[in-house]
Amino acid sequence: MLAVFIRYSRLCYRQYFLLLLSLLCMTPVARGQTVTVKLSANPLLQVEERIPLSVALGAEVGPTPHSSLQMVGSYRHFSAPDAHPDQGLKAYLDYRYYFRPEQPATGLFASPFVGLGQLHLGAGDDPQFSLPRRRRTEREAGVVVGYQALYSWLTAELFAGPAYRWQTTSGDSGSMAYTTSTQFVWLRAGFTVGVRLKKQ
Repeated sequence: MLAVFIRYSRLCYRQYFLLLLSLLCMTPVARGQTVTVKLSANPLLQVEERIPLSVALGAEVGPTPHSSLQMVGSYRHFSAPDAHPDQGLKAYLDYRYYFRPEQPATGLFASPFVGLGQLHLGAGDDPQFSLPRRRRTEREAGVVVGYQALYSWLTAELFAGPAYRWQTTSGDSGSMAYTTSTQFVWLRAGFTVGVRLKKQ
């Protein structure tokens, strides 16, 4: 039963990713477009109440005033009591729809997204495992709601929303290997500033 559920969850993730790409393909292309480069150093909230140092860099491209596509990559570093913290990369792909933009890609928006990341894990509660061989793969999909403001060429935004995560943790100490999988709902939230390089 568990294996069937995991397989169904992976199928839902693929369908959600294809839906996001189809929304992009159905977006009409205008003559102009907006291009915004974004930077953030905000915490990513965890259900375990662990707050990592997170630095993210991304870009948002808006082919129309009401819609845009955003790609963001981040590096996460979790503090740890030992010398081997959890750390790794994560990427998000967002499709945004702005409801009533006074200027292109500004104001209140809703954004379905998919995310993919990997963490190299420290000793944690299992110091018997070989540290370089413990890792966690994260896949998630969800929807955030937020607001983006434009001040001349500078942007600032806040967003938050639920996400469903598929998470697999694996390790190998040389003599013993293990893999565990979990699924749960969590919160994606953040604050981002950016520079609009091109306006419509």
